[in-house]
Amino acid sequence: MNKNILLTALLGIIITLLVGFFFEKAAAGIVAVILLTILLAMAISEDAAKSAHPEISASLFEDAETVIVENLGTAPAKSTQVRIIPDDIRYEIGDLNPDSVHRYRLPAMVRNAKAAVSWERKDGSRTERIFRLSGYEDETDPLRPLFPLFNWKEK
Repeated sequence: MNKNILLTALLGIIITLLVGFFFEKAAAGIVAVILLTILLAMAISEDAAKSAHPEISASLFEDAETVIVENLGTAPAKSTQVRIIPDDIRYEIGDLNPDSVHRYRLPAMVRNAKAAVSWERKDGSRTERIFRLSGYEDETDPLRPLFPLFNWKEK
């Protein structure tokens, strides 16, 4: 466990005991709830820092000619490559930092296709995901969190 979390817990327990001894028990309960909230926030931020990973998404822009590849994760995606299937279009993006967007204009409009996006993670392993590209449908995942925590759908 992190030294900052242990130090915060120790100081919080001492303050809670002092407030409970010199003031009311209800005030000590309020201090304890605030302490637990702070400790939980610190634990979540430590876990988020340890489990940072790229979350790549590919979609087709409204003009049906531009492929948008974006990194929605919290870590950079290294040596990102995109293949458009079945048109056999291949291009390399390189490094894609968190919250960055890359646009690639295709030679012609696409009615239906798939984009196979592969990237290298910080541990050296290579990951590939396939996205459906369509000029007619909008593909959304209602269960996707705003920012990836706790290795959401990664394994």
